[in-house]
Formats: sequence, C-alpha cells, structure tokens
Amino acid sequence: MKKRRTERIAVISDGTCDTAENYVRAILAQFKRSDAALLRFPKIRNPIELARALDKLESPYLVAYTFAEEKLRKLIWSESKKRGLFGVDIFYPTIDLFSEFLHLNPTQDIGALHSTQALNYFERVEAIEYTVKHDDGMRQDDLGDAEIILTGASRTSKTPTSMYLAHKGYRVANVPLVAGIEPPGSLHIAGESGVPVFLLTIEPTHLARIRKARFDRLGTAPNQSDTYIDLKNISEELTAARNLARRHQWTIIDVTNKAVEETASEILLLVSSKQT
Repeated sequence: MKKRRTERIAVISDGTCDTAENYVRAILAQFKRSDAALLRFPKIRNPIELARALDKLESPYLVAYTFAEEKLRKLIWSESKKRGLFGVDIFYPTIDLFSEFLHLNPTQDIGALHSTQALNYFERVEAIEYTVKHDDGMRQDDLGDAEIILTGASRTSKTPTSMYLAHKGYRVANVPLVAGIEPPGSLHIAGESGVPVFLLTIEPTHLARIRKARFDRLGTAPNQSDTYIDLKNISEELTAARNLARRHQWTIIDVTNKAVEETASEILLLVSSKQT
C-alpha cells in the first residue's frame, strides 16, 4: 500500500496564529487529514519578517495567512505565487463580504479584534486556549507570545486571575515561583522583551490559612515540619519573591483580601497605562 504523503501547511499571521491554526485544523478535519504538518509564524509585522518566514518554506507548501494591513496581504499573495506556494487569505474574503453588506470599510489596525464585538469572540477563544495551555508553568518556551504574565508563590490566586483575564481577551501565562528553585530563564527574557510581568503576593498569615485550608479540603493532615504551611517559611518565600520582582522590575500586586475581579482590574489598568 502506497504511503500517504504528509502535507505541509504554514500559518502566518500578524497575531498569535491561534485563530488561523484552529481554522486550518477545522478545514483539515473535513478531509480527515489531522496528520498534516503545521508550521506557525506568529507576529509577522513587516516585509522583512515576512520574507524571512517565506524563505523557510519550499514548494509544495500551503500558506494560510491573516493580516490586518493590506500591504502585507498583497505582498504575501504575490510572493507565494513567485515561490510556487499555495497561498490563501483565510480572513479578508469574509471581511470584504461584511464590508459590502455593512457599507463600511474595515480598520487595518492589528489590535482591532480586541475592539470589535463580533470578532472579540474569537480573540477570547484564542486567549482562553493560550492561558489554559500556559497555566501553572506549562509550555514555558513561548512566554514571549503572552500579553500578560503572572507569577508568584503557590496559592496567590494566579490561576483564577489568569482565567478571568483570558475571558477578557488577554493571553496570560502563569509561572509559579517555587522556594529554592530558580525561575525559568524564559520568564526573564519575556519580561525584558516587553511582556508585562506581575508578581502576585499576599500577607503571610493569610497565605498560611489558605494553604492549611487546602490540606483540610484534600483530607491530608500536614506534617508538623511541613514547610508549605509553616509561617516562617512562607514569610521567607514571599520575601524572596518580592526581592526577585524588584530586581527584574516586575510590578508587585498584593492580593490580600482582594477578589479576583479587583486584582484583574488593577492589572488591566496598569497594562493600559503602559500602552498609552
């Protein structure tokens, strides 16, 4: 029996590629071809970056792309033809149809998906998928794609705050800090590249109560020497985390007695102020 060829598809976008990839995979499912090899090129924002991405491809390749800027859409269409690649714009044919129906011209802002209610649904889906995949220290190799990074000691509301922000349309990575273990280098690199990093901290006695309550819910009796709930160790753990944040100039937010909504609102205000 002849072996079926593995088809190669590149997804290129000025955003994260998540929506484009999901679209491509949905199409592939109609052909029962989940084995196709997908290569992603996110955050392509200018002709030089686009050329570098296309240089990594050789025919036969299907290039599925989505760009807000018309100049890049035209460029990738012509370059795909020159290189013998199959190019398809998976976003703007639909935009053109809506434009004709609404008698309006679409914006070409890269961040426009955040500001339009109809498309905000897809941004939220992307954000939630990213946040779930990057919860509790998972997939630390691409933290640079996050819009917000939360870090801090265990039980400082990182996960619920991350998910709340994700439902607002923000891609959030949650990187836990563990006493005695150096945080991943990718966390420092992402912060230095401009991704806002927030350290969530809490009053030590409050955290001790939260951790003790967790033991009680799990039906586990903590050992007297258990450092996880020992107040002295907790104080040292939180102090070390704050010192780390100050060294790297991360924003410190105290979540003591705060609802998740309050913490998230404070973070969004700070993110918004940095962008203006």
